[in-house]
Amino acid sequence: MTSHPLRNPAEPSRARRAPAPARLVRRFAAPMLALLVLTPAAHAAAGAARVLGATPETARHALATATLHTLDGHDDSLARLRGHVVVVNFWASWCAPCRREMPRLAALDAELAAHGDHVIAVSIDDDPANARRFLATHALALPVAVDGPNGLARALDLQQVPVTLVLDRDGSIACAVGGGDEASLARVSETARRLAARAPVASVGSETP
Repeated sequence: MTSHPLRNPAEPSRARRAPAPARLVRRFAAPMLALLVLTPAAHAAAGAARVLGATPETARHALATATLHTLDGHDDSLARLRGHVVVVNFWASWCAPCRREMPRLAALDAELAAHGDHVIAVSIDDDPANARRFLATHALALPVAVDGPNGLARALDLQQVPVTLVLDRDGSIACAVGGGDEASLARVSETARRLAARAPVASVGSETP
């Protein structure tokens, strides 16, 4: 008995008839979706690329070697704070979004202080007196460095202000945002809290004698 095919042999199969775009979607959909699931490091790198003109290597070197001049006349550095989570905010007294976010950053600094971590507001004002006047007027208790537009801001090639970086305990940029909107501030706070809640690597597994 001769069998009959279920489909006319002269008719191309569905797979062969599928238009090229459909075949490409099926072939590449999974890899494309995988690329969309970015790691935290990839998110941080993407954020840094949007707000910093400096290369990642240049930015890391600048952050590790910069000397910051505090409002009370002392020199300090981010390198001294290696091993801590540090939120670095670049602001100016003439920048309205900067002024709006300052109280939130001051509150975050008070919260992080419980873990020994920090928020540092780096003023890029030409005249340090403007930064002093703003802080005094608003009674903000927040560590402030007066670095001007040609210091660390120039080395990082800031693309805008405000810009806020969250540095992990190794000094690497874990989060980088521009603007003082609620979403940006929430991202900074969430990242800083998550990093602060983690025990330092050196203390993991250590025992009290």
